[in-house]
Amino acid sequence: MPMPLHLKGLLLSAAGMLVISPDGMLVKMVQDADSLQVVFWRSLLLGLVLCAVVALHRGRGAVAHVRAMGPLGLLAGLMMAVTNISFVVAMMLTTVANTLVVIATIPMFSALFGLVLIRERVRTRTWIAMSVSFLGVVIIMSGSVGLGGGTLIGDLVALSIPVALGLALVLMRKAGDRDTIPPVALGGLLSALAVLPFCNPFGITAHDMIVIGIMGAVVSPLALSLYTSGARYIPAAEVALLALIETALGPLWAWVGVGEQPPLMTLVGGSLVIGAIVVNNTLALMRRRRRPT
Repeated sequence: MPMPLHLKGLLLSAAGMLVISPDGMLVKMVQDADSLQVVFWRSLLLGLVLCAVVALHRGRGAVAHVRAMGPLGLLAGLMMAVTNISFVVAMMLTTVANTLVVIATIPMFSALFGLVLIRERVRTRTWIAMSVSFLGVVIIMSGSVGLGGGTLIGDLVALSIPVALGLALVLMRKAGDRDTIPPVALGGLLSALAVLPFCNPFGITAHDMIVIGIMGAVVSPLALSLYTSGARYIPAAEVALLALIETALGPLWAWVGVGEQPPLMTLVGGSLVIGAIVVNNTLALMRRRRRPT
């Protein structure tokens, strides 16, 4: 019996977030490379690995398959490039916990873009969750100014991640049942190209190259391919809600791996963000179970 499409989408996206949850810890394990060097190699390896996957899977039809992603895929790839750059830069400028909690607002941006671009209905509970989440982000940023462990500029860079990724998910949803790997691969190549003029990609130690290689050649390709694939089967806002897995596990990985303890203001603001999204998701699941089959 085939797996229900909704369940398939949930499992794909959830698996992607499980795989990527140690990514913040890996960024913090980089010792000497600057943020642009990390972006270049992480993004380039991501793009090359996924291009190789498409080529091996599609053979002679690979070029036609990539072209089939169309204008929506191109724009989604551009948004993925913004996400790739902002994620690493934010991790370098602020704490893992701050970055991941701000990323937890992805469902809110996805819901807004979904309403505007594809007319996906946004329920009252989701609007309330958006408001509470934004309050949490404001608290996180206020902590960065004076009381927290991050920086305001780092938190602002982190805020560009949910905006870009939320739009990318809606664009992929709008494109229909198409392969999401080409836009993700394009995003990797574009972000590497964008930072190349501003960095020295070869001035990097062997230790850092190993860490970045794990991120770029293993973690990111697998995680992003799984995560974005969920947008083919379930609404973009529901896919985005699963980003909570990384938000919940990321700071734990950072604490275990590099001893980074989340500051008080991040915990206060993060509790509001996470609580709002969890309640919204729980109510949605309860409603779906009550719906007659």
